[in-house]
Amino acid sequence: MKEISSPINELVINRINKKLLDERLLKGIKFKSITGEQWFRNYDNWYRITAFANPHKTPYTELKILFDNENELKSLLNNTLKIFYGIGMGETETLIIKWDLENTKYSEVIAVDAIDIFIKNFVQILRNLKYSHPNSEIIFRGVNDLFENLNKDDLFFSESKFENATHISFGNTIGNFEQQKEIFTIFQKNMKKGDQLLLGIHLNKFPEKTLSEYANNTLFKKLVLNSIKLEGELNWKYNKHDARVEAWFGDILAFQSKKYDLKKFLKFVKEFGLNPIKTFEHQEFAVVLLKKENQ
Repeated sequence: MKEISSPINELVINRINKKLLDERLLKGIKFKSITGEQWFRNYDNWYRITAFANPHKTPYTELKILFDNENELKSLLNNTLKIFYGIGMGETETLIIKWDLENTKYSEVIAVDAIDIFIKNFVQILRNLKYSHPNSEIIFRGVNDLFENLNKDDLFFSESKFENATHISFGNTIGNFEQQKEIFTIFQKNMKKGDQLLLGIHLNKFPEKTLSEYANNTLFKKLVLNSIKLEGELNWKYNKHDARVEAWFGDILAFQSKKYDLKKFLKFVKEFGLNPIKTFEHQEFAVVLLKKENQ
């Protein structure tokens, strides 16, 4: 696979397009469950929400956790390839890469997202980082594809300086998966012994409050309805059994976002050979670092 260190704007592998996403949407409507990549296709709506009215405030709380625990996290993440699953606005990802550049003037980065505009905007972020860190080097690859389509060739550089990777997913992205075993099977497949997994999760401490923040947000309603390309009303509910905020359009599960009990979560991940290393909490959110201990 061709690898380029510079210029960083030539490093995106595009394997998904509007036609494929439309086919997945029709399949989701047929089988009464919409998959997570659909909600972010109209990225303007997502930018408005994160800028003005994000119901779960996830990126900002994760940033606070990273800033508050900067020294410890720097040492834990140092000297690893960074693999980001889902980019969005890119705030937390930018900070972690900035730590690399401040420490060694060098960072290896792979970014995966099904929405091409998020990767394109992230490339501009990387350019800005290089401008602000002269003589630094960023080795970058973007993969415009679904997480489930990834293979190990996508997620390494043949001439990497690092033995291990830190796989990173913020914004409660893992909560977008209806079946939690699906996303953790993907992580398990992509990781090798000694790799780390850094996750940002939304805790289920105040379910009624959390539900209200989604259900009463007109921008979020627009985001969900636009994703299924239908007009009407959504029925919001909190699924206590699965600890999940859900939005139903008739009998279609149009949106869902799982919230986590931290103790149960740390027990669950051990089923996939992931050992908890460190947990950082703030209010309704947590950032968790896990390590794969076996091959």
